[in-house]
Amino acid sequence: MKHYIYLFPTLIFMIALSIYPLAYLWYISFTDFSGGSINFIGLENYAYLILKDPVFLTSLQNTMLYIALSLGVEIPLGLGLALLLNRKFRGKSVFLIIIMIPMIIPPVVAGLTFRMLYDPTLGILNYLLSVFGLRGMNWLSDPQIAMLSVALIDIWQWTPFVTLVMLAGLQYLPLDVMEAAIIDGASSFQVLRYITLPLLKRIFALAILFRLVDSIKAFETIFLTTRGGPGYATQTLNIYTFLTSFTYFHFGVGAALAILMVIITTFLVLLLFRILR
Repeated sequence: MKHYIYLFPTLIFMIALSIYPLAYLWYISFTDFSGGSINFIGLENYAYLILKDPVFLTSLQNTMLYIALSLGVEIPLGLGLALLLNRKFRGKSVFLIIIMIPMIIPPVVAGLTFRMLYDPTLGILNYLLSVFGLRGMNWLSDPQIAMLSVALIDIWQWTPFVTLVMLAGLQYLPLDVMEAAIIDGASSFQVLRYITLPLLKRIFALAILFRLVDSIKAFETIFLTTRGGPGYATQTLNIYTFLTSFTYFHFGVGAALAILMVIITTFLVLLLFRILR
């Protein structure tokens, strides 16, 4: 029993920084708090968001699209880079360092940098298009491509993370199983499909889990580049929660949005583990 006494400071610290704020958030979500008096209104905020607020549904769709675009590229691209780096070749260490650079750049810096790159008049992307005789694009102000533009920032910055996770998994795969398969006549593609990928299933789950949660709560790059615009084209749930709480000062509705984000994230994580079981 004496040994458990030393855990109390850590337990108190966790309660103060996680459990208490979450419980207070739950409480605020059942009120009409807008900076003044607090009145308990039950489930009215949740009913309004789910049944009456079209912006919530749009933000939810944008969030799912952002996740699909980001993970749909990061996972296969990260796996491909990991397979490449798992081989021996000259300059491997330098190549690994170069592709890791985006991951260590703060999201705020990445967002501001890409906002300059995407500038329709001074940005280098439209200049490169003009070199090849192509018309420049409104990367962040065109509703048709704005979401893809902000998703590309996430892909550029966090594909290296997926690469590192996948590479770590490849380093610990049993080589004798692969060598036996090659001796038995299996091609490289067959070894990848029937041995490497099944053995990496837990690593896949880990990489998808981290990137799924990060994509849902993505904020800095989207806010600094489009602020959720044009219109609602890039307004995800996290951006909508911020605007509702700290621009319109509807803290009760904002708290309900945050709780719905927690519920949606939990559902997606459970669905992920069920699919990969």
